[in-house]
Amino acid sequence: MASYDTKKFFEEVLANDDSLLFEVTNELITTGVLLGTNFPLLKGIYKAYRNEEEQFEHKPMVGAKLTVSFDHDTQRVVLDRQTSQVELTNEQFLQYMGKIDVAFAPIYPVGTTVELDESMLTEELAELFKKEELGAVVTLSGRKIPLMSGFEQYIVDYLGHLWPYGEIHGNDPILISNMMIKRVIAESLTNEYEEAFAFDGLRATQVTKQQVSTAYMKPEDTIAYFEVLSGLSGEE
Repeated sequence: MASYDTKKFFEEVLANDDSLLFEVTNELITTGVLLGTNFPLLKGIYKAYRNEEEQFEHKPMVGAKLTVSFDHDTQRVVLDRQTSQVELTNEQFLQYMGKIDVAFAPIYPVGTTVELDESMLTEELAELFKKEELGAVVTLSGRKIPLMSGFEQYIVDYLGHLWPYGEIHGNDPILISNMMIKRVIAESLTNEYEEAFAFDGLRATQVTKQQVSTAYMKPEDTIAYFEVLSGLSGEE
């Protein structure tokens, strides 16, 4: 993987976005680096939020315990590291998590085969994999694809196809976010050129255009997006 100063880069990601809804503090930067450099931890917090749990706890062997509390009535999230607390609205929290994802999420090379977390899939997609004895296994075929006009601030992290079938006529690619990936089964070819493209091309473009993954879409944008999709489907 490309080597870079993670804290400095995360600060640059935040500084580059003039649409931030929260004040950038040292605590948010420190916590962001903690979560970004422990991506399973970031996924665990995101999953707890998506599942409407009330609390998520992380007790490291060394260092302060992290507790994330979700108040679904007031739509607020509290990140407590014992020595300090940060309170965010749900909208601020999603934006903050999205920026951590931008700065730290691994960008796997095309051709990588992964297993998806079935608990994070839509009902339609989960049903598709139930029909497959192989489970939720896909091969990644595209990366960092912007959504349609009007929603370009969001990107699909990956396009994928059922393994081992690949692209089949009549089957649309599966839209995959970083949060949906459970584990990497087999990583495809990578070298210094691929890593440079992933960082200087894909990641840098995402930062410059202030784009975040569809995993962090605001609820109202999600509704609007699917209304547009339904309208397009009805025209066919």
